[in-house]
Amino acid sequence: MIKLDIFSDTVCPWCYIGKKRLDRAIKKFNNEEFKITWRPFQLNPNMQADGMDRKEYLVSKFGSEDGAKTIYDNIFLEGQKEEIDFQFDLIKITPNSFNSHRLLALAYQKNIQNEMIEDLFKSYFIKGEDIGDPAVLLDIAIKYNIEEDDFKNYLMDKKNIEPLANEELQARKMGINSVPTFIVNQQLVINGAQSIENFELIFTKLLSKVH
Repeated sequence: MIKLDIFSDTVCPWCYIGKKRLDRAIKKFNNEEFKITWRPFQLNPNMQADGMDRKEYLVSKFGSEDGAKTIYDNIFLEGQKEEIDFQFDLIKITPNSFNSHRLLALAYQKNIQNEMIEDLFKSYFIKGEDIGDPAVLLDIAIKYNIEEDDFKNYLMDKKNIEPLANEELQARKMGINSVPTFIVNQQLVINGAQSIENFELIFTKLLSKVH
C-alpha cells in the first residue's frame, strides 16, 4: 500500500490540477492500494470570515489585474490539459477556506474525502461558488448523505476547530509553505503539481521495493 498525505487548499487551482494528475497516475496501478488523506493548508489564513472581493484580492496579491490575468491564463491552459475548464471569471469572492477544510475533516471520518474535495474544487473553480459560505458547503454535504442538522451542529461545535488548526500549524513547522505538497509513505516530500509521469515513476520505485 502507498500512503499519501496531501496538504492542499480548496481555493488553490494547482491543487486541483495536481489531484487530476495524481488520479490519472493511480489508475495505472489498479492492483495496488492507495490510502489518500487530504490535509488542511490555507493559502490565506488571515482572510476575513466572509471572504474578499475577487478583483481586490487579485490586485493585492499580484499588483494589478493584468499581472493576475497573465498568471491565471497560464493556469487555465494547464487545466485544459487535465480536462479542467476553469471558470475564473465566475468567481466573485475569494473565500476564507477554513470551513471547507472542516467539511473535508468530516468527510475523512466517512471515508469520502477524495470525492468531496473534487466537488469543492468544482464548486469554486467551475461554478464560481463561494465555498466559504456554509449554505454552499451544506449543499455539498447533503449530496454525500450528511444530514443538514448534523452538518450545522458540526460547524457550531468549536471543539473540532483546534485540531484542524493545529494540523496546519504542524505543517508549517515541518517547513511546508506551499501547496500542493505530497508526502508519500510518511517519508518522501514532493512539492507542487507533479506530472503524471513523475507520480508513476515514484510509485513504481516504491512498489518495486515491496514486491
